[in-house]
Amino acid sequence: MPAISGSNAPSLSRRTLLGGVLAAPFVLRSGRALADEPLSVRVDFAPWGVHSALHLSKAKGWFKDDGLNVDLQDGTGTLNTINLVAAGNVDVGLVQLGMLAIARSQGLPVTSFAGFLRKGDLATLVDAKTGPKTPKELAGKKIVCFANSPWAPFVDVYLKRIGLARGEGPDKVNVVMVSPAAMVSTYASGAADGFMSLKEFGEPYVEQTRPARSLLAANFGIAFPSYGLIATDTTLSKRKDLLAKLVANQRRAWSYIFADPSHIDEGARAIIANRPDKQLNFDILKGQTALCKEFVDTENTKGKPLGWQSPDDWKATIAMMAEAGQAKADADISGFFTNDLVGA
Repeated sequence: MPAISGSNAPSLSRRTLLGGVLAAPFVLRSGRALADEPLSVRVDFAPWGVHSALHLSKAKGWFKDDGLNVDLQDGTGTLNTINLVAAGNVDVGLVQLGMLAIARSQGLPVTSFAGFLRKGDLATLVDAKTGPKTPKELAGKKIVCFANSPWAPFVDVYLKRIGLARGEGPDKVNVVMVSPAAMVSTYASGAADGFMSLKEFGEPYVEQTRPARSLLAANFGIAFPSYGLIATDTTLSKRKDLLAKLVANQRRAWSYIFADPSHIDEGARAIIANRPDKQLNFDILKGQTALCKEFVDTENTKGKPLGWQSPDDWKATIAMMAEAGQAKADADISGFFTNDLVGA
């Protein structure tokens, strides 16, 4: 996806979203005993803290206990995972649900069936000591992002809401698109004043190189449900019992993780144990897992079961996305999510 620039900012195109779908046949599985039936679950990216619950269930044998034969796969980006799910090449995705809303708006038959991080987590991360203390102070700064980031479709709407615009100069924000691999290193080296990411991902990631503070976009209405599980409409229909088992399993895992600080350590160590070749940093994973708790609830989900998604939150999401040109204002939210698989 090209860098977004000013008034020429493109939406995520149907071609981009459907590329993976058109390249592969839609795969349906025949009915087998649930305990023997493999379930492929692909996450958004390389291992990080938001994957802790999945890795913990694998490491502790909870998947097996629940009759789940899970093939847990790393990803190369939320958009790629959504395409693979939509194509039938992967059964379930753990992704940023804002990107799912865009995909659904443009015709992909994917639905969120459980939301675990339900509060908006997009943030501009700046130097904790010397960086801007308010979004307005981003004027004149260089901020890096990457093209397929969940941030990308909403950069200009966000800047407009804080009274700024994209560009170079003392009254504008110089938003530069770089590769995903270069984004954090560009900030950490001092070559940028900040980077656009997720608070729970970014703060721990740079804590040891250039500590950052987060300016949350949700404070200016740029918010949508964060991480959750998705599947195609066909998979939800044909494998409902199996997916309900997965939801219950992940509710148990997240509840366990958040119940005690030592359990957060377990979640981080489970990722390392399951991915021994990745040279992962325990402190980063621990910090990311801990910060996930900050994004579990919105005002509309308090007191509801973990995994349950708020219709009001989704209505607000679609309204914001319509402003950004990513969805139709009158979109039927019933196609974006379901709570049918979330138990009491």
